[in-house]
Amino acid sequence: MVQAFEFHVIGEIYDADRSLMNDPGFLQEAIVSAVVGSGLTLFDVYVHEQRSGLIGIGVIGESHVAVRTWPDVGIVTVEVSSCKDAESTWMVYRRLVEMFRGKSGNAMEIRSEIRVIQKALLQKAV
Repeated sequence: MVQAFEFHVIGEIYDADRSLMNDPGFLQEAIVSAVVGSGLTLFDVYVHEQRSGLIGIGVIGESHVAVRTWPDVGIVTVEVSSCKDAESTWMVYRRLVEMFRGKSGNAMEIRSEIRVIQKALLQKAV
């Protein structure tokens, strides 16, 4: 298993269902369902309406989930950060793709290794 301090999935959902992208209740429920269904710990969800689209933030015990909808172009952007593991972090993204009925998507994973690097530096110093 690759060590990491935190796992990040940053992605976009293309050709999402535009009828869902301006619904604050849907976005809140989508974040709740994706987080809880992925085995992460949900603390709170905040949804803010923009002139066009929504911004939703899920505060989770492991870090956060951020979702921004762009109904004019049918795109949803997603950022999931978690210190638990890569699998649950990816699961949140995949669940959001399904819930927004995206026809495709593009995402990447970044693994922060702050703790691993610090530990190695401390061991060299001793």
